[in-house]
This record gives sequence, C-alpha cells and structure tokens, in this order.
Amino acid sequence: MDLSITDPGKLTVRIQEHMGRKFSNPAHVCFLFTASAAAGKLKHLADIMFTAKYVTGLKRIASYGSYTEDEYVKKIFSEFNTNVQKFITMLDDLLDESEEPEARELRTLYLKMDQESLARSLVLAEDLSLCKEYFNRIEDSEGKEDS
Repeated sequence: MDLSITDPGKLTVRIQEHMGRKFSNPAHVCFLFTASAAAGKLKHLADIMFTAKYVTGLKRIASYGSYTEDEYVKKIFSEFNTNVQKFITMLDDLLDESEEPEARELRTLYLKMDQESLARSLVLAEDLSLCKEYFNRIEDSEGKEDS
C-alpha cells in the first residue's frame, strides 16, 4: 500500500469521494494521516488501518449473526476483543509521538478506558477501515493497469 501522503486534507476528501461515503470524523482521519507522515510512521498507520478493517468486519459478523455453536461465538468475540485492544494500543503508540493539541484530543476521545471511548474507537475504526478499502481498490486498479 503506497501511503505517500503529501496533502492529508485532499487525501481525506478523495477517499470519501471515491468510496461514496463520508467519514464520521474526517478531521481525526486527516490528523492521523498528518501525524503518521510527520513521525515517519506510515507503515504503522497502514497496520492500524488493517486492524481497523479486521475489527470492523468482526463487528459486522457478530452483530448480524444468529449462531447456534457456542465455540464459534466465543471465537468471534475473543478475536474481536483481542483486535479492538490491538487497535487501541496501536493508535496510542501513534498518538504518543505527537504533542499537538489534536493528539491530546484524540487520546481523550478514544483512549480512555470507558464505554464511550470504546464506542468512539469503533466508529474511528470504521473510518480507518474505509481508508484501507480505498487503498486496496487503488492498488487493485493500478495492478490491472500494469497487466
């Protein structure tokens, strides 16, 4: 995934337009692009987006299914919980590098260990999942053009 970010604001708008869906927190997504580029942590951001996409997928599976097998349900929720914690830890690591007011705001919103922060983190995960889908589509279309 090529994450060479020269203008995070334009990238944020381009993702929303290309995917046909608005971010719940576009300023936060834009700040994460900015902060990761400034800290030289674009690979870390790519990993966060991957984990966000996985968490979002597990959330969808858990919320839509009616399951009869207890082991399956336990496995889904165990994977979900593990990866939500991983997502939060990775986000904390990225924000830890920045002393910007926006970083403090994001830490307050997403990293306090309470129900509201967890719910907000899942919404941010959905936004970052959309970013991952965008980059996947761009890579796929570039790969087809190279063929």
